[in-house]
Amino acid sequence: MGDTKYAIRLSLEIRPTGGDRETNGEMSRMLMADPSTWGSGTSPSEQALNQYINDRKFTRDDTGQEVVEVHTLGEIEFWDQELHELKQDGERFDYARDLASRERTGKIVARTRHLTFALLCSWERRLGYTSINESIFGGYRVKVDKLLAEGVPDLLQQFNAVYRRLQEAAETSPDRDAAEELSQAITTCRRILKAVVDHVLPPQDQPSDTGHPLDDAHHRHRLFEFTKRAIESKSNNKLTDVMIAGLYDRFVAVDTMTNKGVHAAVACETASLCALNTYIICGEIISLHDLPGAAPDAS
Repeated sequence: MGDTKYAIRLSLEIRPTGGDRETNGEMSRMLMADPSTWGSGTSPSEQALNQYINDRKFTRDDTGQEVVEVHTLGEIEFWDQELHELKQDGERFDYARDLASRERTGKIVARTRHLTFALLCSWERRLGYTSINESIFGGYRVKVDKLLAEGVPDLLQQFNAVYRRLQEAAETSPDRDAAEELSQAITTCRRILKAVVDHVLPPQDQPSDTGHPLDDAHHRHRLFEFTKRAIESKSNNKLTDVMIAGLYDRFVAVDTMTNKGVHAAVACETASLCALNTYIICGEIISLHDLPGAAPDAS
């Protein structure tokens, strides 16, 4: 789940004290989503350690000293069973002290169980949200992937190549000017969108009822004309038009960015967002095209 703080927190409950310090550090870093934050003083690992210490603090009755109970859950279980067997054999104990100790360790076990329960509930909700998102986008993905693979495979390959260059630039030189690569990526997004428009409403010689040209050069007009013909509900049509207009506005905004220059890290993120928005709009268009009764043909 990438939850570093609680991965470390629960590991402290089961990891015995001692051992090689360097190895212990390596194991903790293995549990961290971002090991580079190790030792910063405010990282999730330090937060987990502070939480662990606070949960296990207690004051000794004999000295009044504040100490930390460091036994692992396994050791607590072992000593609990050991004391039970010794009592059955008739061994003598300081029962008051034993009772206090068992009450304290019992609370540690109970708190850890409660923490684990809360985390599992939280992770279940997170995974449920993820699965819902996957099901929502799954239908889009199947339709869009099929159309693009059949109709514009070269464009997809071009975009993948440009995006790989952006990623490499962002990883090696995040401050490098990557305006050219970003411009190429956005141009490919435009071409992918046009290819989808060509599929649902091919270029036509006759203008729309409102006088807008619907030829090859005006694919944006064709896209809005397609949505008007495909959707009967005016409210839904307006929503779709707003989504499409927003995508075109994003293209224009990116063009402005490239004219001013843009760092590779920003370019990579911007290209990702544009590609995602293009993909979603393409899925919306294809879904409209597949609606029963939709008739966006030129006639």
